[in-house]
Amino acid sequence: MSITFRRDLAELNGEFIGLVAEGLDLGLEATVQQRIAALDAAGRRTLAAVPFALFGLGFEEEGAWTTLLSPCVRDLEPGYLATRAPAERFALLALSTLRTCVRMASRSTSAWIGLPRATRRGLAALEIGLLPPVAACAAPRLRARRVLHVTTWARLVDAVTEGDERQLVIFAALGRQWSIRRSLGIKAATAGAHAFRR
Repeated sequence: MSITFRRDLAELNGEFIGLVAEGLDLGLEATVQQRIAALDAAGRRTLAAVPFALFGLGFEEEGAWTTLLSPCVRDLEPGYLATRAPAERFALLALSTLRTCVRMASRSTSAWIGLPRATRRGLAALEIGLLPPVAACAAPRLRARRVLHVTTWARLVDAVTEGDERQLVIFAALGRQWSIRRSLGIKAATAGAHAFRR
């Protein structure tokens, strides 16, 4: 994946961290959310730079995404009211970026976020004008990555706070492994079950 794509994906992680810091309910434990909000700018950049998505939009639920990416989204009412405006804005940014990345580097993008094959194809084929309604429907699905359970999130924030490069390298490898397994439809092992040695 090109440097430009890696930068774009890190910026998506950074935007997600910003939503966490603003207190949006994204499925994180309160203590973890508070610790992320307390990170300084350098810490947030380090966390955002991990080579896997910190967020998810429920892409592993292929049936739901088949519906979301189908032509029926054309029938959505154009005058909907945004109930989670920050999440909806983020979903539009994420889907727009991922659509471009999937078109240019499908497998690398899947290794970053774990897109199943059918979802990759549907997202790549999605017309640009349909991105806003799909994002509006996808916004309620925005959550911190489900595979990163509370213990893993806490350890990841520890590694960032302490500048523990070794742990960050381990997380980078594991994060890509989790994403690749998701993209292949393999149920990932519980992230918290892995041993993290210091």
